[in-house]
Amino acid sequence: MGRSRTKAASPVSEGFVQRLLAAYRLVHPGNLFKRGRIYARGRAATRTVYFVPHNRNNVRLLADAGEILVDRGIRCVFAHLDGLKRGGIARPELNARGISHIGFAELERMIRPGDMLVTGNDYAPQFFRRFIDSINFGMIRVVGLIGGARLLQPHRFVRADYILSMGPAALQQRRQPTYVVGSPVIERAVGSAGARHDEGLFVLVNFKGDIEEPADRQAIEAVTAACAKLGLAYVVSVHPTMFAKVDMPNKSTLDFAQLLPDALALVTRPSTTVYEAIACGIPVVLFPLVSPMVEFDSPMGAFKPTLSEHDLVEDIRAAVRSRPTYFEQSRDFLNANLSIDPKVPASQRIANALIDIYNR
Repeated sequence: MGRSRTKAASPVSEGFVQRLLAAYRLVHPGNLFKRGRIYARGRAATRTVYFVPHNRNNVRLLADAGEILVDRGIRCVFAHLDGLKRGGIARPELNARGISHIGFAELERMIRPGDMLVTGNDYAPQFFRRFIDSINFGMIRVVGLIGGARLLQPHRFVRADYILSMGPAALQQRRQPTYVVGSPVIERAVGSAGARHDEGLFVLVNFKGDIEEPADRQAIEAVTAACAKLGLAYVVSVHPTMFAKVDMPNKSTLDFAQLLPDALALVTRPSTTVYEAIACGIPVVLFPLVSPMVEFDSPMGAFKPTLSEHDLVEDIRAAVRSRPTYFEQSRDFLNANLSIDPKVPASQRIANALIDIYNR
């Protein structure tokens, strides 16, 4: 009973803390000064939607929706935080797609009252968080895109006025008006699922840690050793920020999405790649675990979190065997955290939500 009372009290406590923080942000002298300077610029003749992606995945989530808005006559500008302290890596993907963009300093100079800002991250780095504190509270609408795993943590997206979410789980978690829009990235993974080898060719190991951290290195070595013990081929997909540092013979230069359709199973820490794999019918072994787990604490039969490297051999073997029925087995977890509308693509759903917010 004591545990139940604690759970019931948490949302009230968290809400009270967030209201205090919002009041502090509203009256903070630095924010008041910046807000006054922006307000003095006055509204522009043409309102602008500023997209601020923090990484290549954010670009992939927002790029097509931006094109749809432009086709509807809405001025859109992409801005990046690359090159700044903990600013992210979005510019290579913007360049690859031929999307013109501006830097953060130019964004600060250009933004005006009445504009909109769309971002996949309203909580870090600190300079960007402070920037949002200085522009919202009704002057500039801030839209937060929850397009990945573990982003429903309480401290995230509290600054956004509106929320776009890839699944219905956010409807119970967020106080702001929330639009369920799906994920273009995961939809593309589903689109490639039919091309996969019927039996699978290798175990796909998704590495998102830091190879220079002993625990992360030990985890990846334990996974590869388990695959070797089972006699299964494996391929290691490395996050771009760590790619150059990881020296492993089975490291692939291909993008994760290109590797996934031919996988026997996926071994990964809690990550958005779990949704991509489930949508493709590829069994998931969750290892190593992280804290907080957020939605991965409720797997709904989709996977069994691997608690120890000693369980890897048996868990990988079980995952591979489950492949023929895995999609049905994991459907409840997928539906709780991801919305796929066969009639309306996710990019169009994102654009529709943004147009609705823009016209309010």
